[in-house]
Amino acid sequence: MRSLCFFGVILLLCLTPSDSSAADPGTRERAFVRALELFDTAKSPNDYRESAKQLESILTDGFQNAAVYYNLGNAYYRAGEFGKAILNYRKAKPYRPQDPYLAANLQQALAVAPGRLPEPPRPLWTHVLFWTEWLSFPGKVRIASLGFIVAAILTVLAVLLHHPRLHFATAAVLLISLVIAVDAGLSQAAVAESRRAVITGETVARKGTGNSYEPAFDQPLKDGAEFQVLSETSDWTFGHFEGIGDGWVRNEFVAR
Repeated sequence: MRSLCFFGVILLLCLTPSDSSAADPGTRERAFVRALELFDTAKSPNDYRESAKQLESILTDGFQNAAVYYNLGNAYYRAGEFGKAILNYRKAKPYRPQDPYLAANLQQALAVAPGRLPEPPRPLWTHVLFWTEWLSFPGKVRIASLGFIVAAILTVLAVLLHHPRLHFATAAVLLISLVIAVDAGLSQAAVAESRRAVITGETVARKGTGNSYEPAFDQPLKDGAEFQVLSETSDWTFGHFEGIGDGWVRNEFVAR
């Protein structure tokens, strides 16, 4: 797997946390560098899990970005936990949609995951706004913000110069900025409120919330089986598994 290493440290320092965080940036940086050191010197699956543990501590603190998710995916992949690797690669994608290393690592993890299922259909809005998938979430925010500033400047110039064409230019810039801003909001909401999950390990899906219920499928679910969460209790998650149907699985086998 390819590691972000130096570029990951830069991203960690530069990108804005998704939530307010109590820890100072120096603590996050040290945890991130330590995770990379553990990854580079790892000789066993448990060593890679230690690297993942350091990265998980950054996420627990409320900080999220591509570097953390990407390297977390790498650590879990090397540890042989393909479901968790897939999950974190997918979480990294909105932040780095055009990263060829991320795309390659995700495809590699999907290829070796024993429980891989068919991909679910994409949401309609991703087809309509297909071009916004070329931009990362931070990039969308920056472009939309710049667009609103330009629109404000054009509005002032249109009033001062009494130039009709400037009004059309203002409207066009404002419309594009609004579309990008809305798409950024939708994509971030999709990440924050994701109903997508993945099976870790091997388990039997049931027709109800208990081991006494009949199996929902002919075969057990295996590591890397992605699904859409439909409902959940404190101990069980009910999901739709593309191509095979719906079933309940114990939460200890679910990662989100």
